[in-house]
Amino acid sequence: MHKRDLIKSFDTFVFDLDGTFWWYPKLVDGAKEIYEKLIEHGKRVIFVSNFTYLDREGIVEIFKKNGIFVRKEQIITSSYVAAKVLKGHIVFPIGRGLEEELKKNGVRIRKNEDANFVVVGHDTDFNYNKASVALKILLKENSKFYTTAYGKLWIFKSEIVPGTGLITAGLEYCSGKRAIMLGKPSDFMLKEVRKVVEGKVIYFGDENKADIEFANKAGFFSVFVKEGVDKKPDKKIKPNMVLNSLRDLLSYL
Repeated sequence: MHKRDLIKSFDTFVFDLDGTFWWYPKLVDGAKEIYEKLIEHGKRVIFVSNFTYLDREGIVEIFKKNGIFVRKEQIITSSYVAAKVLKGHIVFPIGRGLEEELKKNGVRIRKNEDANFVVVGHDTDFNYNKASVALKILLKENSKFYTTAYGKLWIFKSEIVPGTGLITAGLEYCSGKRAIMLGKPSDFMLKEVRKVVEGKVIYFGDENKADIEFANKAGFFSVFVKEGVDKKPDKKIKPNMVLNSLRDLLSYL
């Protein structure tokens, strides 16, 4: 695609967070300028992420600390998707950010085995007691098991730490139940994203499965950003375009 055509060709610009738009809690180089230029051009900017460490209002605050104003309606996280799917059920949530998002969207929470559903988010305080409660629920005949992410790794303040998949996989192993995926690249996530995008959509992400597969399935123009978790595109999950870093997008704007 010719550089002059990119800004004209798309109405909605969608960005993944971790590894694409930020290394939590700092924006990647050029992200602030990119966001401001897109807003100046009247483009719709949406953030779609399996990030559940904070709820959407917490994400808005991180953006504010980094010098940009983003409304929570511009943010679709797998926690938000979980709230939409699980409303009306009694849920045992794992992870503070996930729990806050569920509460703010009217989901009933229980911190004990009275719950019927278990949903996993990112939890840096996950422990044996939480695992035990979750397992007791999952061993019930009619219980259900959901997860917001299968990610192996998370970059936290420039350090590589275990991702949400660590908790999900452990509970799957113990319970014998396979978790239902709510985040990217699931249809649950796609349903919510379709509600907020308009016109032609371009999607930027750093993970082949969670981002590029998701974007391709949605029919979005997919852009793989090399500076994230996955360092090169998957030969089977082909993006429409590859950038060495998000900052490279500035030359198109």
